[in-house]
Amino acid sequence: MEQWLIEIQPESFEPEVLKCSKPALVTFLKKGVASGDMLIAVLKRFAHESKSGVAFFKIDVEQCSEIATRYRISKIPMTLVFIKGKVAAHFFGVVSAQKVKNTIEAALR
Repeated sequence: MEQWLIEIQPESFEPEVLKCSKPALVTFLKKGVASGDMLIAVLKRFAHESKSGVAFFKIDVEQCSEIATRYRISKIPMTLVFIKGKVAAHFFGVVSAQKVKNTIEAALR
């Protein structure tokens, strides 16, 4: 696992994501799904090129099925942006770094 991306377990979701002091971008993935790997590559590039002040997390929907159900994740990869513990924005699928930036900026408004 890379330092910029934190893998969430069921017990760490609330303290890591919901109580995060900065915007939290959470991507719901499933191991072995290529589109998830492609999105992680885009997010990595965005994280390293921008100084967005965003915390990046990933959640395996099979390991954290209760969390995925709570947020009605039915397609993957699905990304939610949390601000102060609440979903402020989302996007589905593999997107560009510009779309990531636009989504975060919209969530902060």
